[in-house]
Amino acid sequence: MGPFRNMYGHQPDGHPLLTLIFLVLVLAAVVWLVVMLVRERNLHRDQGPRAVHGGPPPPKGSDALRILDERFARGEIDPDDYKQRRDLLSSRPE
Repeated sequence: MGPFRNMYGHQPDGHPLLTLIFLVLVLAAVVWLVVMLVRERNLHRDQGPRAVHGGPPPPKGSDALRILDERFARGEIDPDDYKQRRDLLSSRPE
């Protein structure tokens, strides 16, 4: 038996080194694809729904205004308190 025969005594098709190189390239392609998909998902998650639709990034301070709007919508704060806080958030320097 030669060094490149399988347990049935048959010579494998192709060169074993080429097979190894091919397998390494396929594995590298799979790893690259997974990394790209994870990066893309994280990019969209970090930038919120505007990143998916291609809109401009949200302005600074919009998180505070969004939270204030949500609290008002849930009835946690009254209209006067809402207006006072919104004016305060809108007038503060960035």
